[in-house]
Amino acid sequence: MYKFIDTMEAAQSTSMTLRTVFNGNDLDELLTDDTGRFVTISVSGRGILNRRLDLMEMPGMHGAKENSALYDVREITVRFLIEDKTSAGFRDRFNRLNGYIKGSQKRLEFTDEDAHFIATLSDASIPDEDSNSLICTMTFTCADSAKRMDGKTIEVGTNESSYTITGQDETPWEVNLTFSQDADEFELETNRGIYILLGFEFIEGDRLTIKYEGREVWLNDDRDLRHAIRLASNYKPLTPGELTVKASHACQLSYEERIY
Repeated sequence: MYKFIDTMEAAQSTSMTLRTVFNGNDLDELLTDDTGRFVTISVSGRGILNRRLDLMEMPGMHGAKENSALYDVREITVRFLIEDKTSAGFRDRFNRLNGYIKGSQKRLEFTDEDAHFIATLSDASIPDEDSNSLICTMTFTCADSAKRMDGKTIEVGTNESSYTITGQDETPWEVNLTFSQDADEFELETNRGIYILLGFEFIEGDRLTIKYEGREVWLNDDRDLRHAIRLASNYKPLTPGELTVKASHACQLSYEERIY
């Protein structure tokens, strides 16, 4: 029979603002009720990342030549309390937790920071279940180690304008617009090498979405329009710094800041 132990001191050591959200599921809220709870105690792995250095020793040279320095895979470990008044309720709470953290490369975020990661659960450490109140850990692996901040949106007009792209590294982008009149092409040009030219008979009210990742082009959300991309187009990620941009039709250019 499980026994109930008092772990209030451990749970209270964390800020009430720190909760774990995976794939849109707020674990602390969904797994807390009158008979038990889930409490995020601490999170590690969101800070400075290690780098993989590619070094080459050179004859007659002190030290080595650095060929590249790449960020390592990020691992985020969540320490949490899970408990219930009954053994049956405790097992059910764990079963529900397993359901909420299923899936590969899902959005992982914490309520003490306006940022998120793309992560997959890779490991868990569960003590011997001799109690219906346990402190455990689960580790999420981020193959893409970037920390993504809240999205930014730039209003692009037909006249050239300048903006500052924020963040610490290159990032994908997305263009969205609704045609206010008929047109036979769409063109977007920047000073950073990004150039998009589409040839198609658009009509007033058509909605167009262009994504850097996968070179996706969608008309009205359901028609694949990649065949309309002209050869002159050049897909490149956005890089931090000054960006000069204009388009043939007013549109929105969106991106997420990436930091490490």
